[in-house]
Amino acid sequence: MRSRPPRYPSPCSNLYPTREARTDKEGMSIRVLIVDDHPVTREGLHAALDLAEDVVVVGEADSGEDAVEKASELTPDIVFMDVRMPGMSGIEATRAIREASPETRVILFTVDESRASISEAIQAGVSGYLLKDADADELVNAARLALEGKAVIHPALTRAFIEEVQLAEKRTDQPPLSKREKEILQKVAYGATTKEVAKDLGISPHTVKTHLERIFEKLGANDRAQAVAIAIRSGLVE
Repeated sequence: MRSRPPRYPSPCSNLYPTREARTDKEGMSIRVLIVDDHPVTREGLHAALDLAEDVVVVGEADSGEDAVEKASELTPDIVFMDVRMPGMSGIEATRAIREASPETRVILFTVDESRASISEAIQAGVSGYLLKDADADELVNAARLALEGKAVIHPALTRAFIEEVQLAEKRTDQPPLSKREKEILQKVAYGATTKEVAKDLGISPHTVKTHLERIFEKLGANDRAQAVAIAIRSGLVE
């Protein structure tokens, strides 16, 4: 299926600060790597993200192999990754990037709506799955949410994504989670932040982080999004 450029607001829009206004803030910006084999898509995505005050595009790659190399070299916070590319696929590249740098979040940005790709994406540890009709606001918001460890799924794919993780085979070798760990994981699944979980349960944010680290270790997850996906598949959360 031929890819098409995503929808973006006009560069003249007052929605975002100019590049000059953002320059002084680059030190605290979200570092993004764009991966797509179509130059037009890369250029459009770059232009949209470049308008956001808290996002800076640090590089582009035109293949899965190039993505793995650039991710190692540039250490981005977020990678927007196409799925279908010549040579190494976006999902294969995601696995390689996540293995080398678990802190790097990968958001698949594609026209591929197949269940097979969604299932493989979950297993690869993606933080999000967006279609290429997403607008600039959705892209920027996805980067922000993924950086917080939250899963970002295109609305049209939410049902398929949930069904796919529920249909996946349950893990049988996972150590059991404690009651407290299940409570925390359930709240995280609903999108609660560390501070919100701490407030709801009457414990410190540090304690929540400690519990999350134990949860990640037990589930074999690298971050919140992957832990939630595994937990849904295993029936640990609703």
